[in-house]
Amino acid sequence: MINNIHISFDLDGTMIDSIPLMKLSWENVNEKLNLGIGWDAYRKNIGLPFSQICKNLGVEELEQEVCNMYFGFNQENIDKIKPMRGLSECIEWIKKNDFSWSIVTSKPKITTIPILELFDLKPDVLITADDIEKGKPHIDSAQLLTFQLDDKFDKIYYIGDTTIDHLFAINSGFEFIEFIEFNTLSMSQYILNNRSVISNLSDIKSII
Repeated sequence: MINNIHISFDLDGTMIDSIPLMKLSWENVNEKLNLGIGWDAYRKNIGLPFSQICKNLGVEELEQEVCNMYFGFNQENIDKIKPMRGLSECIEWIKKNDFSWSIVTSKPKITTIPILELFDLKPDVLITADDIEKGKPHIDSAQLLTFQLDDKFDKIYYIGDTTIDHLFAINSGFEFIEFIEFNTLSMSQYILNNRSVISNLSDIKSII
């Protein structure tokens, strides 16, 4: 095991199970604004910055209204979010070993902070969509992360659940660990880059 490491996490779909709330939030927006864009179309864009999602779905002219409605619904129903398997054990292991750790998410701060408070998550560094110009898979978040870290690390791990996360790790020179909740194959299987796969966050203990 390399001692001088940093461990970074995606948030949605990795540390927390927010997919059910995302679905409800998007369906609420879709119905109230009569967009005619179903959940399946939105889900294909998860992991991208929200502005990019709006652009991909062809609703960039309504971005502010969609954003306010979507994230407002998120905030009002935060209790529907659940922790992923092994989250508490994983964080306790990180604390016990005094590892440096962070969260790099495509969520804005307004919805990220309440989630961190809800699950008592206190990363050394937090990077949200509000902090950078270009979100994952661009390297802006990685550059800001390394700038904010106090030390230089021999290796940085990035744990995520989407192909966007995988590409972000590759672009950033991080070692990727893929979190798959139900042991199902993901699009990352088609990326020719070695990676470890876990379905319980506490399993990183056997990898790092």
